[in-house]
Amino acid sequence: MSVLMHPTISAWQRDHDGSYKADLHGWSLRVRWRPEGVDGERGFWWEAERPGAVKRVDPELHEEIEVAMAHAEQFVAPGARDRESETID
Repeated sequence: MSVLMHPTISAWQRDHDGSYKADLHGWSLRVRWRPEGVDGERGFWWEAERPGAVKRVDPELHEEIEVAMAHAEQFVAPGARDRESETID
């Protein structure tokens, strides 16, 4: 399935800390890299935040940055089911 997931916006910009960020549908998105840890896992993860102290952090690590970006965009899409309870995780 990850082969089919691609970011749909070209607004992703590289930030000074090496992460990528974008603003979409009133949300601030950021994709970051997690280096390999003791558990051997590494990968990209996303977080979404918007005014009003709503923040969501991706519980998964993704091998491809484009997949993490696409998941973040999918989360903030209008009417997304994942946002039914918009509270801080």
